[in-house]
Amino acid sequence: MRKIVLSFLIAICSAGIVFGQDSIATPKTIPNGPKGISAQVKKRITSANDRLVIDLCMMNAIVKKDGGVTVPNDFKLGAFNRGINVYFMYDVVLGKKTKPQHFSIAPGIGVGSENYYFKNYKMTWHYDTITRFVPLGDSISSKNSKLNMTYIDIPLEFRYRSTPNKKTGMSWKIAVGFKFGFLVGSKWKYKGEDPNKGTGGENVTIKDIKVANMSKFRYGPMIRGGYGPVSLFGYYSIGSAFTAGKGPKMNPIVFGISINGL
Repeated sequence: MRKIVLSFLIAICSAGIVFGQDSIATPKTIPNGPKGISAQVKKRITSANDRLVIDLCMMNAIVKKDGGVTVPNDFKLGAFNRGINVYFMYDVVLGKKTKPQHFSIAPGIGVGSENYYFKNYKMTWHYDTITRFVPLGDSISSKNSKLNMTYIDIPLEFRYRSTPNKKTGMSWKIAVGFKFGFLVGSKWKYKGEDPNKGTGGENVTIKDIKVANMSKFRYGPMIRGGYGPVSLFGYYSIGSAFTAGKGPKMNPIVFGISINGL
C-alpha cells in the first residue's frame, strides 16, 4: 500500500510540474495587462494559480462516548494528531485571461493521510463484529497507540483572489468547497507493554494493517484562506470514520497550514 500511495504522489507532483509550466513561464506580451509591472507578475495576475496544494494537518475529532460499548466515557485523543494532504488542482479561471482574474473553480485529486493518537487505549475487533477503543488500565505502560487512515480525495473549490500586488504578484485568497474521499488504507499500531499480559510484560510492537469496520468514504465542507503561497485551512467530516453501528461515532476535524504553488 505504501508503494501505491508513493507512486500516486509522484504522479501528482509530476503532473503539477507539467501543467504548471504555463504559469511560471515568462510571456512576451499580454494585451490589456496592467502597466508598470514585470511580465512574470502579469502572468500570475491573469493565469491559473495554486495547482499544487500541500496541507500540513493537525486533527481532532468529535467522538461520541457510549459508556464503553465502543468508546469509554473517559476516552481522550492525543493533543498532537497530525497528517498531510497532497492535491493537484485544475484551476479554471472565470473571465477573460487578458485581465486580472478574481474568481475560479478548481476540481482536483490527491492523497490524504491522518494519524490519531490515544496513548492509554488499544483497539479491538477480532472477537466480535464491533470495533472498540479499550482502556489498557493503569498497570500497563504504553508508549504509543495510533490509528492511521489514508484516502484518495477528490476536492472541489470555488476560489476568490484579490488584485495582486504589482511588485510581487501575490494576493489575498479565499476558497470554499467540498471534499469526497475513498479509504485506501487503515492500520493500528501499538508500542508498549504487552496488553494481554499486564504489568511486567515485555515491550511489544503490534501492527494491524487493516482496521475492521472503517467507513469506505469520507466527505465534508472545507475552507482555505491566506496570502500568497501560504494559507490556513479547515475541513469537517460529515460522515463518521467508522461504519454506523459497528464502531465508534467519530467525526474528524482537520485544520492547519496550506502551502500552495504552481
